[in-house]
Formats: sequence, structure tokens, C-alpha cells
Amino acid sequence: MDTRLKRKINLYFSSIYLVDIIIVALITLFLLSILGDYIQINRSQHSLAVNRIKSDLRGLIFLAVIYVAFITKIIFILKKNQNSPRIQSDFVNNVIFVIKNGFHYKETRSKLIISIALALILLIAYLYFLATGGYENNIFVKFFQTYPFKGSVFVIIILFFTMMYALKKTLDIIVVNDALRRVSEGNLQDDIKLDGSPAIKELAKNINLIKAGYKEILENGVHNEKLKTELISNVSHDLKTPLTSIINYVNILKNSDITEEEREEYLLILERKSLKLKVLIEDLFEMSKINSGKIKLNRELIDILSLIHQGIGEYSTLYEEKNISFKVTSEEDAVYMELDGKMMSRALENIIINSLKYSMSNTRVYINVKIDGDFVNVGVKNIANYEMDFNEDEMFERFARGDKSRNSKVEGSGLGLAITKSIVELHGGEVKIKKEGDMFKIYLMLPINKG
Repeated sequence: MDTRLKRKINLYFSSIYLVDIIIVALITLFLLSILGDYIQINRSQHSLAVNRIKSDLRGLIFLAVIYVAFITKIIFILKKNQNSPRIQSDFVNNVIFVIKNGFHYKETRSKLIISIALALILLIAYLYFLATGGYENNIFVKFFQTYPFKGSVFVIIILFFTMMYALKKTLDIIVVNDALRRVSEGNLQDDIKLDGSPAIKELAKNINLIKAGYKEILENGVHNEKLKTELISNVSHDLKTPLTSIINYVNILKNSDITEEEREEYLLILERKSLKLKVLIEDLFEMSKINSGKIKLNRELIDILSLIHQGIGEYSTLYEEKNISFKVTSEEDAVYMELDGKMMSRALENIIINSLKYSMSNTRVYINVKIDGDFVNVGVKNIANYEMDFNEDEMFERFARGDKSRNSKVEGSGLGLAITKSIVELHGGEVKIKKEGDMFKIYLMLPINKG
């Protein structure tokens, strides 16, 4: 026997096909029909019914053998592969899928139970009327004989509504599929709008949520790419400027014609530029370390008012010529919190240094510390010495400066507020910036306890 033919025979006897189901269904209907005939004849002539059965006995036995064979094959395959029986029919797979999964979901459970119950009621009613009244008195047959037009209209209406229901389900899937295709092509503007069952509406809603999330991720990706480009540009500029100065002054110092006073002046400039470069590199390293997520907070019970006063005392000598004073107010004498003292000192120092850099001369910086429930709010206000034409959120981006000038006389890495924001967020807090005219305000909201 040909190998291909053997394979096909093996496949047939190890799989369930649509033809198997059709044969079983047809034989079942045929046997029910014979049973109906027997019941009808038996009601009037018992002996004739018995003779009828005897005359058809061979055919019935042959039919029963085929019926049993197909039923046995189906049961054997289902029992042998209970988890995933080999079924070579989409229709059969769909029926099994509906029966297998339909009871798991409340949206389909009730419909499936009603459908099976109606089918059983109709079958039992048909057999009952057939057994009690025969074909002549069968209520179903009598209805269509008495009302042929109405009966036909009734059947057509049922078929029409069945078709409409099936088409609605198909159209729902087509609409969702079309929307997903548009999303895959990059169209993220239009939402899916469906009127149907709660399950379909929820599906559309979930797809819209996924699409909105994907759109947000895409926009964030574009924004981050822009930030990356600006970061490289700003880093290049801020590293190149002091390096160029250092190289130039080193070349000047090589000249033997300069006086000792000039040499000392150039060495001081070199030291200042080197320190600026060191601060920038340290800030970059710290920002990278914080954003990596590998940093661990060493929390202790610390008085945040003491940290603020300590920072003011340490940096009050900066920009002395501007004559800027600080005023710290709080309803409490001490505000103890679970903080990483070193990290939080850095966050507060960045704000204090920024206030000194960008405040108008002969003005005051106001710092207010207030307990609000489970949080401590630290508000810092100062009058800016420049026009604040920036967006509040932009100030937290790396290398952002209030005066937006890379050539500003005010020195700094532009990473201060970004580092402050990251440190506060590590503590579970939040930072906000507001501007009112020339008044610059920054607010730190920190949880009192770690939990």
C-alpha cells in the first residue's frame, strides 16, 4: 500500500472530521424518523408495525453497526486525547470551543444554557406529540398545514434574526480588526466606537486604552529622543567651554614672557575652570547613579529644619555681593522625618544655591516648612533677576536653566533641579514649580514616614 495512502488512513482513524459528525447526525435523524413511523403505525395496527420492523431489520442492523462504529471512533479519539483531540474541522472545533468555554464566562453562560434548554424542550415536545398524536395530530405538522403562510413567515423571521445576530457579531470583529489594522499602520487618533453587548464594548474600551498607552509611549519616546539629542549637545558645550579655557591658559602659561602676577592670575582661572568641570562631571555621575535605580536610601530620623539651616549656613557666603538673605518659617520647632540625610541635604542645597544664583540683588528668599497630614511641605520663594519665560515642567529636565542661555555668566551644570526632583521622588515625594510674575516658587512634598 502506498505510504501516502497509509498516512491518510491513519490520520482519518486518529482524527474527527465533519463528515463523521454529519453521518452520526443523519443516522440519528433517520432512526428517529423510523421510530416515528413505527409509533404511528403501532397506534392503529400493531402487527403491521412489527412486520415493518422485521422487513427493515437487516437495514436497521447495518445502519446501527455504522452508527456504533462512528460513535465509538469519536468517543475513542476524545478519550485518548482529552486535552487536545485531533479535530480536522473548523465547524466542529467552533462547536467544541463554544461548549468548552461558554460556561466559563457569565456573558455567554446564560445564553448557552437557554439555547441547550430550548433545543431539548423542542426535541422532547416533538417526540411527545409524535408519540401521542402521530403525524396527523402532531402540533408542529398541524400548525404548518393550517397556517402555511404564517408558518413560513415565522420561519423566515427566525432565520432573518439569526442571520442578523450572526452578522452583528461578525461585523463587531471586523470593525475591531479594522481599528487594530489602522493602529498597526500608525493611526492613533481615532477611537473604536461599538454599540453591542457589554463584552464587545469592553473589548473596544480595552483596545482604546492600549492604543492610548501606546500613543503615550510613542510620544514619550519622541520626547526622550529630543532630550537625548539636547543632552548630548549641552554636555558637549558645557564640557568643551571649560576645557577650551584650560587648554588656552595652559598654552599661555608655557610662555616665559608673562609676569609672575599674570601667572598666578591664570593659575586661579585654571583652578576655577577645573573645579567647574569637576562639579559638572560629579553631577552627571550622580544623576546617572540616581536614574539607574540601583541607589539605596539610608533612612534615619532627621530634623528637616536643621538640614535647611545647615545648607543656608554653608552656602550663605556664595554671591555675597548680591546681599541676599534667607527667612525660614515654621509652626514647629523641629520636624523629624525618615530621610537619607546625605541625599536630602544635596536636594535642599541645590535649591538654596539656585536661589542665590538667580535671585535679584538685595532681596529675601522665603522658606516655609509646614506639616500637612502625613506629608511635610517645604516651599521656597524668591524674586528672579531675569524674565521667567520658561515652562515649569521644562525646569526639571537635565541641563535646563531658567535663563535658557548656555553662555550665561551664572555658572552651573543645569542638573540641580533634575537631581533634586529625583532625590525627592526616591523618598516617595513630589516637586512642583510655579511662577507668578517675577516670583519663582518651588514646593517639595515629602512623606513624614517611610511607609
